Amino acid sequence: MKLPLRLALLLVSAGTTPLCFPPYGFFPLMLFSVLLLLVATEDMKPPHAFFLGLLHGTLSYGLTLYWFFNIFSLLGILLFAILGMFTALFCFFRSYLYRRSMPDFLNVVVITTLWTGIEFFRSELFFLRFPWATPGSALGPALVSPILGVYGASFSIVLAAASLTRRKTILVGLILCTTVLFLGSNRAKPVEPAEDTSISVTVVQSEKSQLSYYLALTRQEDPSECDLILWPEYALPYDVRKRPKEYEELLALCEEMDTILVVGTQTTGDNGKKDWRNTSLVLDQNGVLGEYYKARPVHFFDDGTPGENFDPIQTDIGHFGTPICFDCDYTAICRKMTDLGAEYFAVSSYDSESWSATQHLQHSVFFRMRAAENGRWLACAASSGVSQIIDPHGNVHESIPPMQEGIATHRIERRTKKTIYTRVGWLFPWGTLVISGILVLCAWKRKRMESKKRQIIEKLAT
Repeated sequence: MKLPLRLALLLVSAGTTPLCFPPYGFFPLMLFSVLLLLVATEDMKPPHAFFLGLLHGTLSYGLTLYWFFNIFSLLGILLFAILGMFTALFCFFRSYLYRRSMPDFLNVVVITTLWTGIEFFRSELFFLRFPWATPGSALGPALVSPILGVYGASFSIVLAAASLTRRKTILVGLILCTTVLFLGSNRAKPVEPAEDTSISVTVVQSEKSQLSYYLALTRQEDPSECDLILWPEYALPYDVRKRPKEYEELLALCEEMDTILVVGTQTTGDNGKKDWRNTSLVLDQNGVLGEYYKARPVHFFDDGTPGENFDPIQTDIGHFGTPICFDCDYTAICRKMTDLGAEYFAVSSYDSESWSATQHLQHSVFFRMRAAENGRWLACAASSGVSQIIDPHGNVHESIPPMQEGIATHRIERRTKKTIYTRVGWLFPWGTLVISGILVLCAWKRKRMESKKRQIIEKLAT
């Protein structure tokens, strides 16, 4: 295949990628996008495949996550290139591992395993962890989510697309593509909590960061419908416990509405701003019931010292996890909280209005994924959206659109049964990463032995 055609296929693939994610959300195009990338980089030398992959990755991430410019200005270009490096590495190692003698189906599985392993490393282990814009997040909550999670969804999509690139696996590829389309079009049905055991949760959405404003907004809700009230991350961007008057107002609100309040605030140490933690503080009328410190501060932001304790908060209305915003972009934290006994999640999140509605909509998918993976109700209060109340299948029952202020209330229930994903499914991406490493190591040894053999033959010939 000539270079101009390869470049054309890459540009079409990169151009369709943003259409797979909110605000468009046309996930079937992800199959098309991955397929074109695989075809465009077929039968290339590893260095050439690397640079084409870098071009594709930089363009596709740049078009999908264009709102980076609202946050990082021109630095966003560098970040797109860093993300693009992982597409480049996939294309490089795919070419490096390719063997014509390998059966077609095995070649397809190797490609898919490599993609998933690299995606997992980029999303969860690389020092600039960033799990956005993956095939699995394009699919969203699906029947595979409580089994193998988001990385299982990515594996399914790439396996389907890769199968179409080999003559002997085209029929399998068509079946897999049909399966993926079925998964995306036939999601688990919404569930409603049992009325006699349910809990009423109210989420409050505002970016004002003023106590008086949040108090007034919260008091619009009927007190009889408030077992749990949730305010956004940084609702009070200071250590409210060191302001006695404001702290007493929070306790008075809990007493007045006979409720438990989760508020996004800070916890400062003796060194003040040099030693502080982004905190989800849980209160009732008698005082603090528990607190959680954000474990995944946002990159390049002053977002506090990371927390290391994932224990759920124990209350009269159940044991619930309180991950904060970026914590839910990753799979590990919600899974750990569920494993430690969290029966539902109450999430405080901050998504600045200046970051755009597209960023808010793309971010909202992660909360739905975490609910579906772990089979838990999840309530999220975001500063300027999207606040939502999600059932254990990832279905949204109540939400507040981006850039609006308001409150939303819905009943949820406590759950204790663990999904397959929570128990063992999280091992799947680790397996793909380990296998990918072994495959690359074996290929390196094989090529090294072949090189030595050629050298010996050349010496004997002379």
